[in-house]
Amino acid sequence: MLQNIILLHGFASSGNSTKARFLRPKFEKYPNSSFHAFDFNPTPTDFEYMTVTGMINRLRQTIVDRQLENVSLIGSSMGALVGLNYAHRYGGIDRLLLMAPALSYFSGSREEEVARTLDPNQTELVQHYAFEQKIPLRAEMDIDGLLYRVPVPPPVPITIIHGRFDDVVPIAHSQKYAAQYPDHVNLIAVDADHPLHDQLDVMWQQVQQYLIGRGE
Repeated sequence: MLQNIILLHGFASSGNSTKARFLRPKFEKYPNSSFHAFDFNPTPTDFEYMTVTGMINRLRQTIVDRQLENVSLIGSSMGALVGLNYAHRYGGIDRLLLMAPALSYFSGSREEEVARTLDPNQTELVQHYAFEQKIPLRAEMDIDGLLYRVPVPPPVPITIIHGRFDDVVPIAHSQKYAAQYPDHVNLIAVDADHPLHDQLDVMWQQVQQYLIGRGE
């Protein structure tokens, strides 16, 4: 039975992220597992019009078109928000491994208030790490984010790896989520900041034990 494991990258990243480059060769030793590094914004224009709902729909279309089954998702930062809400909305996902996850879109009422008053066509220049340039991002991203203000309940078993020193998405959000759903969420706290680039071996260990190992 072929396992399909899809990596969902974070905001302003790509399917060739540090985590993707680390994981891709690792899967060569596992013929019963197929690794996919999804790219939500293959062009600058895709990034400009990006929304969480759009990313969920793009993932849905890919899974349906490729007829992927036995799917587990690895979500990094905003990719975790996409993966969590995809699994909640559509099902068909076995497990989630979330890295420094954004479990909801907004962290405070001020951001929500601003989003409600934005013009959808308003743009802001954002540094995109993969394209190595600043790219406009439409305010529709924040407006759409109003739909994802509250974390959805765990639709499947979830393991979270989160850094104690994360100042982008504080670990407190993951701690609260794990405490709220102790039977469904396993939180692994590590001494790291948001990118978790020094915790790739920990990530791979969980991929082997939690995602690949269950199918062997």
